[in-house]
Amino acid sequence: MSMSELSEVADTLEARARTACAIVREAGAVALAAFRDHGSLSVETKGTQDWVTNVDLEVEALIRARLGAAYPGDAIVGEETAQDPEGGNTAWVIDPVDGTTCFMLGLPQWCVVLSYTVDAVPVVSAIYAPVTDELFHATAGGGAFLNGRPIRVSDAASIGDGLIAVGANAQGDPHKSAAFIGDLVSDGGMYIRVGACALALCYVASGRLLAAYEPRVMPWDDLAGMLLVREAGGRTNAFAPSLVCEAKRPVLVAAPGIWEAVAPLY
Repeated sequence: MSMSELSEVADTLEARARTACAIVREAGAVALAAFRDHGSLSVETKGTQDWVTNVDLEVEALIRARLGAAYPGDAIVGEETAQDPEGGNTAWVIDPVDGTTCFMLGLPQWCVVLSYTVDAVPVVSAIYAPVTDELFHATAGGGAFLNGRPIRVSDAASIGDGLIAVGANAQGDPHKSAAFIGDLVSDGGMYIRVGACALALCYVASGRLLAAYEPRVMPWDDLAGMLLVREAGGRTNAFAPSLVCEAKRPVLVAAPGIWEAVAPLY
């Protein structure tokens, strides 16, 4: 690919990133208003510890409408509706409220997530945490940012230098998570449960956490955050081979100096 072609691709990604950032900010404002008015929420269960609210549906519809206006030919994958991409693995991927459990319980650990993938590889990501007014975004080869400022992963070399996010659920080998937490604390480290996968990955990318692990996620949970971590200089496991996964899979991200210590989780 020539330099002019590379420049054109970069311009396209930057334009998509700007659009994505504007959309998640707007969607986040809608979700935040509902978060502050819990009497307006209606909740349905999708399974054990898995819920959907009217806000999830409203926010996803808003994001779809904005993407449809900006990029009418693009495929869209969303957690709550139309999970199978019509255009293959090149598509926008939406998680309207990542951390719905926290959202519905009045806890601040939730965010709006949007990414754009080419052949199932994320090339644009935008993650907005409305409660703290923090917008994380990244483009492939363009770096990672928090509210417009570059971010980098921690340069720590020991698990005792900070916190590690560890997730767990009944279907994702919970004993592995429990055993790792025990070993981590015994070795002088400490864990935290963030409650939203994308937000935990953002915290690794920005150096707030050393690493993050979730045992069972879908593409809308991890792709945006994985791109952010990689662009911030961190390490991750491989991306999912397809946007349509029959089974959830684990995700692991970490600062380079911590990777070997947490690799057994994956």
